[in-house]
Amino acid sequence: MKTITQIFETNPTLLETKEVKELVEQFREQFHANKMKHYNYWNKVTDLTGSSELFVINGISCKEVVEKIQNLSFDNNYAANF
Repeated sequence: MKTITQIFETNPTLLETKEVKELVEQFREQFHANKMKHYNYWNKVTDLTGSSELFVINGISCKEVVEKIQNLSFDNNYAANF
């Protein structure tokens, strides 16, 4: 698959059209939103594991951490938006 630079290399004036600018901006926004969902998910998972009894004295039990990660990973509301 070509990069954006490669796509517009032979016809750079396409980047100046209103529709192409909007398309590129929409892609950027959607990509950023998906990237943030990914980061937010992993932040929640690392918060849970970091609070577990593996890392903290009297932390959350490993069983409870796994259950919470399962709920986070397979919650229909969250998974549909991930």
